[in-house]
Amino acid sequence: MGNAEGTQARFCTNCGTALAGPFCSGCGTPASVAKTHGEGWSALTSEFVGGQRPDGIFAVAIAFLLHPIRTILRLTDDPSYRSHWRFLTACVGAQLTLTYVALPRLYSSLFNLPDVANSSAVVTNEIVQYVGMAILTPIQFYVCRALGSIRRTPMSYIKLCVLSVSYGSLLSLMTALLFFAIAIADFKAGSILELGEVSQALAVLMMTATLTFVSATHRRFWGMSWPIAIAVTLGAAALSWLVVYPGLTALVEQVKIGEIFGKRPG
Repeated sequence: MGNAEGTQARFCTNCGTALAGPFCSGCGTPASVAKTHGEGWSALTSEFVGGQRPDGIFAVAIAFLLHPIRTILRLTDDPSYRSHWRFLTACVGAQLTLTYVALPRLYSSLFNLPDVANSSAVVTNEIVQYVGMAILTPIQFYVCRALGSIRRTPMSYIKLCVLSVSYGSLLSLMTALLFFAIAIADFKAGSILELGEVSQALAVLMMTATLTFVSATHRRFWGMSWPIAIAVTLGAAALSWLVVYPGLTALVEQVKIGEIFGKRPG
C-alpha cells in the first residue's frame, strides 16, 4: 500500500501485536477496535478538545478505588474513553484544594486555631504536576519501550501516566481525609498521639501503595518482568521526587507564580 492509511502501523489494543488482518493474530481481538490514527506525540493537543463523551468522574474514581489495576488497564486500552486529562485535573485539584485549603480552614474553625490555609500552594503544585509530567513521560516512554516486550504507542503511554497520577492523587486525598479524622479524634482525646509520626507512617503507606500500583501496571502494560518493572518504577520515582519536582517547585516559588493566583497565609 502506498497511501497514508496503508503506511500507518496498527497494533492490537489488547495485547500490542501488529495487525495484518481483520483480527489480531495474538489474541483474536477484532482489528476494528484498534486506534489507527492520532497516536503520535503531535496528537497530544487534540486530547484536550476532542473525544467522545467520557465515563463519569465519580464512577471512574470508585472503580479506581475498588479495582485500580484492572480499571487503569481497561481505560487505557479503551479508545472511547478520552477524558483522562479532565479526570486528572479533577483528582489533582480536589486533592490539593482539600489538603492546602479546605481541611486547614475546617480544622482551624472547629478548634479556634490559626488559619494555615495556603491557596497559592494549590496553584504551585498544579503547575509542578503538569510540567513534571511533560518532562518525565517522554523519558519513561523510551526507557519502557526499550525494556518491554509489548509495543505501545506514545499516546497510549501518556494516557496510562495521566491515569496513574490521577490514582496517586486519589490515594493522597483519601490519606488526607484519614489523617484529618485521626487528628480530630486525637484532639478530642486530649492529644495522646504524636501526629508527626502518624503523618509519616501514612505517607510511607501511600508511597508504598503508589509504587506497587505503578510497578504492577507497567509490568502488564509493557510485558515486563517484575524486577524490570520495579527497577523502572523506582528509577522514575527517584528522578521525579528527588530532582524534577523539587527543582520545579523551587523555580515556581522563585518567580512567585502561585502568589499571583492565591494568597499565602500572613
